[in-house]
Amino acid sequence: MATPFDLRARLPSPKHPDGGLLSSKGVTSDFQRTPVTLRHPGYPDQHNILLVFPALDLHKQDSDNDGRIDFGLHHETARVACAIVANCRWDGFLSEDKASGARPVMIGPDDLLLGRSYYFHIPNSDSDSDSDTTPDGPYPIVPSFAHFQFPHQNLPPTWKASSLTLPASQSNAVLARDVSCRVTASKLGTEIAHLIPRSEDTWFTTNQMSQYSSRPDAFIANSTDDVRNAMLLSSNIHSTFDQRRFVLVPKRGSWAIHVLSGLPGDELAAVYHNVQPQQLSGLAIEYLFARFAWTVLAQGAFLRTGVRRRLIIVPREDGVPRVSDVSGQECRTMFAPNSLSGSKSRSQSPKKRVRDDTAGGDVVEDYDDLMYGDDSVWDTRGRSRKRQFYASNSISSSAASTLEHWRDVSTDCEGQVW
Repeated sequence: MATPFDLRARLPSPKHPDGGLLSSKGVTSDFQRTPVTLRHPGYPDQHNILLVFPALDLHKQDSDNDGRIDFGLHHETARVACAIVANCRWDGFLSEDKASGARPVMIGPDDLLLGRSYYFHIPNSDSDSDSDTTPDGPYPIVPSFAHFQFPHQNLPPTWKASSLTLPASQSNAVLARDVSCRVTASKLGTEIAHLIPRSEDTWFTTNQMSQYSSRPDAFIANSTDDVRNAMLLSSNIHSTFDQRRFVLVPKRGSWAIHVLSGLPGDELAAVYHNVQPQQLSGLAIEYLFARFAWTVLAQGAFLRTGVRRRLIIVPREDGVPRVSDVSGQECRTMFAPNSLSGSKSRSQSPKKRVRDDTAGGDVVEDYDDLMYGDDSVWDTRGRSRKRQFYASNSISSSAASTLEHWRDVSTDCEGQVW
């Protein structure tokens, strides 16, 4: 008697149709080499690393290279990341030379950095030299997302290409607009993922980001709750996104996933790095850029070396940026990543309390309405929700007092239930 059915074979590990980043004939002997370090030329090399990124961009080589695989880092992604840290200095450039007057790397925006160490220089508009070290000290940097001032009408040129324009959407519901995960195309276990997290609502309001929302003139209880600031992601991809392990950036005139952790053979990089997302629509490019900044500015190692730094601080009292010389101990204390691990738990029901932006343990209320499109959820309900208020003491003239008042708001907000 024939069996009524057959068991199907186990599924293989996730794999991209192209075979992954290591699918060529050979593997370079040092593909697990050290990542690319991006440095501040105004400090000694012992403690001047601004950012660290893995080299995951496959370098296409001539056919006579014995089939070896080599990896680099997308030039423009690295350069813009450094420029964000340097307070949106889009005129800055990368060089393998630390000295004043160094020449930029002679490659295009979409070419690859194949070295392992680069310096981010800022040119001096008054001369042909750079201004990495001024009479007042090294050029200042933005210490955290809380102090990042959004560059309205001044995005990097590569982020303003006409080919990157996203089509508008007629839907006011994320599920109806996206249908499936914008990374995997799966319809299983999808969730709302904010670009600018709900924990950054104060930053969102202070920087007047609502001007890019679907209803900039409406009263909004939680400003970040807007369809132009949200997309559909599978739950595992959503968690990875909120762990700051990948971003969406322009590459070769299109949107691409750029992975920020791991090795070429790891699942995240092998399956998703440099992959184009599913069709994006109804999103604000400004929110995508803010997400990139939110991710980049979380690295923070530059502030944990115990060395005095020149920082751009934005006091909450008047919102006017100030350059402050801050001691190494104050940098460590004021900008400690004490709650970026996402370890705080939150109870939730299957329908009404769904995890959002897990890096901070945020919670999305009224999940059904948000998914399926109830306008009141986004901007007209005005319900009272628990918020964390910041210290109201006035800012003194000292850098320490300024920092204490503005203690990395992005981490203080993490884990709040709204």
